[in-house]
Amino acid sequence: MSVFNQAVPDQPAQRFQQASLFGDAAPETLRPDVPTPTARSGVDEHYLPAVVVTKEKPPAQTEKTGSCDNIHSDTQTETQTDASADPRRQLLRHPDLWRAGQLVRQNESVTSTGFAELDDHLAGNGWPQSGLCELLIATAGIGELSILAPAMRTLSRENRWIAWVNPPFIPYAPALRELGIDIDKILLIHPRSHEDNLWALEQASKSGTCTMVLAWVDEQRLRTKDTRRLQLAARQGNTLTCLFRPDEAAQQSSMAELRLQLGADAESANTLCVSVLKKRGGWPVNGLQVHTTRQRTVEDVQQQLALWRFHRHTHAQDAQTGETPTSDRSTPQASVLQPH
Repeated sequence: MSVFNQAVPDQPAQRFQQASLFGDAAPETLRPDVPTPTARSGVDEHYLPAVVVTKEKPPAQTEKTGSCDNIHSDTQTETQTDASADPRRQLLRHPDLWRAGQLVRQNESVTSTGFAELDDHLAGNGWPQSGLCELLIATAGIGELSILAPAMRTLSRENRWIAWVNPPFIPYAPALRELGIDIDKILLIHPRSHEDNLWALEQASKSGTCTMVLAWVDEQRLRTKDTRRLQLAARQGNTLTCLFRPDEAAQQSSMAELRLQLGADAESANTLCVSVLKKRGGWPVNGLQVHTTRQRTVEDVQQQLALWRFHRHTHAQDAQTGETPTSDRSTPQASVLQPH
């Protein structure tokens, strides 16, 4: 079953047979206790609500402080007053400073990926609960979301959002529910420009109201300084921020603390080839085989993309002529919309 529904409407605040609420709902801040606005009452359970956020400043966050191990053994005899008076020791105690041989920061927790073969090669044996993670893929739909599904299932039990910022397709609610993910914790954010996209992504990451943020951005306009801001925001908000980028981004520098390159396995549709390009406190690892529950082949993905383009083109024509879309219009490859 695919977690994406393939119809993406262009006009805001309109509802179609294959599209969920999308676009111009009333602006709200990213708070889990605020009901997500909808264009009408009685939202179909097959679709997830979506909002457009405004550039409203979130409440000031109190940055957590921590400590690292003393760099010299003789510092154990120094008084706390002397250590705090030394600027160098204050710098060494900064929570964002870690040593090359230190795999996991002190008192830092992780979330298991749900795949033992991948956990064994990650710092702390899982996803960092706060930080920027990049997933590099050749094309959408190879199973990149299935590798995050166990973590989403775990994190959706908390009283915070799982935000999707600028997703390329509409998430399919029944598929998410089948994976054990609480869809009431899913928040869709549709920015109107690249600048709004980066702003919404940063605010969602550092607001403290999201356990996980999934994001898709304009790769041509993404800069290294943007990844640094996102990394700092994720650390501040205790959020796992996952950024989906193309394979070509592997040649570019990034401030993400974890970078994975994903590829489809030619022999098995339920296997992902994973390479760990960057991680804390360890060397890159290539050629990992991760067995997922993905049900679709690469050919299925191509059919889904063709169907999505058909619906997008059809909706554009209806918008120009002022006609109301109908469900009896002939649709090629309609069977691929049915969940597996």
